[in-house]
Amino acid sequence: MKSSACKFLCGIVGLAAVFAAWGVERAPHTGTLQSSFLYTEPDPSAGGGIRGNVEGAVGPVLGVFAMPTDNPRAVYKAEIRSGREFEFRGLPSARYDLLILLEAEFHEGLTLCRDESNLTEKDERSIRERLTVSEPFFDLRALHRLAGVTGTAGSARALVQWVRTRPITDQAARVWHDIQVRTIRLAMLEDVGPGWQLLRTREFVRQEVAPGMTTGLIRHYYNSQLSGIRVVDSIKDLGAIRLR
Repeated sequence: MKSSACKFLCGIVGLAAVFAAWGVERAPHTGTLQSSFLYTEPDPSAGGGIRGNVEGAVGPVLGVFAMPTDNPRAVYKAEIRSGREFEFRGLPSARYDLLILLEAEFHEGLTLCRDESNLTEKDERSIRERLTVSEPFFDLRALHRLAGVTGTAGSARALVQWVRTRPITDQAARVWHDIQVRTIRLAMLEDVGPGWQLLRTREFVRQEVAPGMTTGLIRHYYNSQLSGIRVVDSIKDLGAIRLR
């Protein structure tokens, strides 16, 4: 990674409101930096897990993440081997949805709504407006998928990607023009009457993208193979997962 990116990390302490207390680890074969404190610790007493081999990927697999369909607060991170193979261990019994991150794209099978979504055009417009004004630190935004239930106390989930491309000023008043920050999140919203409110988000990925890497918004693909994977008390072997 270029020295400017390393210096950036030293000065980023002053951005505590933005990067609040998250550790940094370097992803293999890239200049991309990812948070290491986002993820749920495996349960050493749980015998469940998931393994698989990603085929058709353009470049190495940077990360594979699992979220229980009934617990969006938990996100587990897989161990990656040989740039293509992944394995989760210590997963409690549940159904899991996966997200696979590559450098220039990501693939996911998230369950946004248990029943068929019945959001109206008015709902979707209100949700888009709410997400547009949320997290003003980011200036590029993409709402990739949205589903939910309309009506009184309606609820919805959205898969979003936000990127900061504007310069960042650190605590020492240095301005950084060559670092971007990308986040991929599951957003949870509720209809509070006058409109929709963003209750919380659960982050899958937060990256500092160093010079020479893919910048801006990366491509998104939905893949049903990555949805509702049942884990009990042994390793679930998915075999080959073709992305293309």
